[in-house]
Parts: sequence; C-alpha cells; structure tokens
Amino acid sequence: MLLSAIIALSLTSYMQLSRTALTNSNRSYHQNASMNLAEQGIEEALYALNQDVASGTYSWTGWTINGANAQREWTGVELLQGSTASYRVLIYNYAAANPAAKTIISRCRVTLGGGETAPIEKWVRVTCRKASKFANGLVARNAIVFNGNNASVDSWNSDPDNNPATPPVAYNASDSTIRHDLGSVGSISVTVGSVAVNNADIWGYVSTGGAAPSVGSGGLIGPFGTTARTIDPTRVNTDFTANFDNVAAPAGSYSTYSGAITGTVSLPRTSDTVMGTGTYAGYHMIQADSINLNNTVLTITGKVVLVLTNALTGIDITGGSGELAIAANAALQVYVSGDIRIAGKGLINVGTTDATAGQPLNCQIYGTKTSGVQSIQVAGNGVLSAAVYAPNGSLKINGNGSVMGSFVANDITVVGNAAFHYDESMANYGGTNPFRISSWKELTSAADRATSEAAALNW
Repeated sequence: MLLSAIIALSLTSYMQLSRTALTNSNRSYHQNASMNLAEQGIEEALYALNQDVASGTYSWTGWTINGANAQREWTGVELLQGSTASYRVLIYNYAAANPAAKTIISRCRVTLGGGETAPIEKWVRVTCRKASKFANGLVARNAIVFNGNNASVDSWNSDPDNNPATPPVAYNASDSTIRHDLGSVGSISVTVGSVAVNNADIWGYVSTGGAAPSVGSGGLIGPFGTTARTIDPTRVNTDFTANFDNVAAPAGSYSTYSGAITGTVSLPRTSDTVMGTGTYAGYHMIQADSINLNNTVLTITGKVVLVLTNALTGIDITGGSGELAIAANAALQVYVSGDIRIAGKGLINVGTTDATAGQPLNCQIYGTKTSGVQSIQVAGNGVLSAAVYAPNGSLKINGNGSVMGSFVANDITVVGNAAFHYDESMANYGGTNPFRISSWKELTSAADRATSEAAALNW
C-alpha cells in the first residue's frame, strides 16, 4: 500500500508537471500569435497612410476618424484550441497637416480557450517618418557633437498646409504657434557618445543606433520647459536607422561655364540649357569647374542645377563680401564632390534674417563623393537656410547665427552658438515618398500604456 501511494503521488506530480508545461507552451504560442497580430495592425496602418500619401484622396474605408486620430479594430480572429483574438490600431495625428512623423500604436488581446481566464495582450508603438533624405534635422552615419556654449535645436513648418502654392511660413522664435519642439537629431552609430549634447538645448528628439546620448552640464533633450541636464526618456530612442545612399547629378544635357565661377556673375544665362520635362522641367542645367568667391557674388536668379567637376575644391566662399545669393522665386541644386567652405557673407537664401530667409529646399547641396571624406565647413553669423545631403561629408557648423533646414553627413560637429531650426515640411520632399518605420517599441509597463497616445486605444 505504501508503494502504491508513492507511485500515485509520483504520477500525480508528473501529470501536474505535464499540465503546467502544456499550459506554458500554450501561452507561449499565443503570446507569439498576439505579437504577430499586433504587428499586423501596424502593417494595416502603414498601408493606409501610404495609400493616402500616394493618392491624396484615400477614403479611409473601415477606419473611424476620431478628431486628429484614425482608428480601426478587427475582432473574431480564430486561433488554435478554441482561442480567439481581436486587435485594434490607432494612428495618432494621422492627417497630412503633420507630415514629418506619425505615431502608430497597436494592441492585441487573445482570449484563451480551454477554460483559461487570463487573456494575453501585446502593445506595440512605432514612429514612422517619410522616406525622404530630409526627414530629420541633423543626421549622421557616425557622431554628432555639440561643442558650442548655447547651441540649440528646434523646428517649425514652412509649409503647414502642404501646398507649395501658398506663401511659406517664416520661422519665428517668439511665436509659440510657429516654433515647435520637434527638432530631430539622429545617428545610426551604436557607439557610446555617438550623440554628445554637451551644452546644447535639443528641443525635440534624439535617436541613435544603440547607445544612449550624452548630455553635459548645460544641455537637455526634451520638450519646451525642460530644465538643464535633463533627458526626457520619451524623446530618445536607440533603434534609429537611416539610409546613406550615394547621390549623382541628374542626367541631361548641360551648358558649360568655362572654368571656375570666380567673378560677380548671375545664373542662369540666356544661353544655358533648360530641361524640358520630368522632375527638373524648367531648370537650367549648368556644369562648371568650381565656385570660388573671394569678395565676389554669385547670384541665382532662376531655377538652376549646377554640377561642379573639381574633385578637390568644389565651393570656396571667402573674403568679407564673398557670397552665394539666391533671389526670391529662384532655386538652386548643387552637385559637388570637392570640399566645401562657406564663410564671408556666406550663403544668402533670399534674406538675412529668420523672417526673410527663403525656404531651405530652395537651396540644396548634394555631396557626390563616393569614397573618402568630403570636408564641409559652414561659418558665419548670419542666416543659412539650406538642405545639405553629403553621405561622406564631415560637416562642421561654426557660427553664432541661425541655421535652418536639414543636414545629412557622415559626421557633424556644431560649435559656437548656432541655433538650428529643422523645417518639418522637408519630410514631405519628394511628394509621394512613403512612410517608413523609424523606431519600434513594445509597451510592457502600465506607465507606457497610460500615455496619451496609448490610452486612446481604450475606446
């Protein structure tokens, strides 16, 4: 009888162990299923967003529009062993009036069959941005270092209605409806200190490829109102990715400017080739050796694509009055593989103040160097409004004035007291560029699930 009792106890324990293992295995399977469905919700949201981008007239069929948010729910999803699931997704600020970034949150709940009462839930939040070269403010493959005393980063939207036909909105630091805390700084490097905010104020977001950003005694990362030496964790992510594709000058027939552009001159000339169709329709296509302005001025009076062929020195603006000036209603795209130095009066995009500066997209500089380092130095005390894309560029911004637009390089150093203003409208450059995921996070804590965005999933 004693032996039978021992065997019975052993069998009971073994059966209980088997049942526990089966329960754990079942819950593990359904946890994976719930995550898959949560990500399915993200895919559905991305599809809807990109359909809206592609057509501009997407009907949002099946979606419920609740103020600034779009939301949708799928129910009755059948799983194994009598389990069912539902998942719901919310696009926070879905409308095109906020083109720079979108937040998507997806929540899946699995109700288990077989008498189990505790449901399984998975919550996922992603941030997605337009797949534009200028979807962020300052972006580097390697380090971004702020060594200035009072450097700052913030943002504004020069084209809030996403309509180039309406007059652009000028940056205004004293107008809270124009100035935003959506400045964005990103490095894909996984190295510690890849973003070093020594004494700068980053009114916005910082993203890295792995390591947390560092902040000095006078620095901060966060929304307006954040105090010094503070990092708002909701404004930092460490899974940032970006592409640094090489870029080449557009194909076409070019007029030739003999030698380097050195004297006081205006472009385009009446003899310069005009592209008839396509993306560059109406642009004058010009090829020159380089731009070398020493107390001289190059004025752009129309739409110009300028290709500089000198592989050593591409742009060199020096002297007290050396200046590359872009007139109102004009636009310039420069493709250059040589080094760039902008000093003197520098680059004047329409006006010399924040209120009169032209839109950054009217002055685009593309570094075409495919190997080695392309040195890019920007210095001055005025206003530089431009878009710079140089995947192999080593960019140094040194000055006390305003720098606005978007800058992409291999590495970026900001010294002096420069104030950088990201133009949010640049995320829309390219028109139908799709949204792509820039950060992903599973929401596991009650605090994460109680944020204003996530709480909207409880409708």
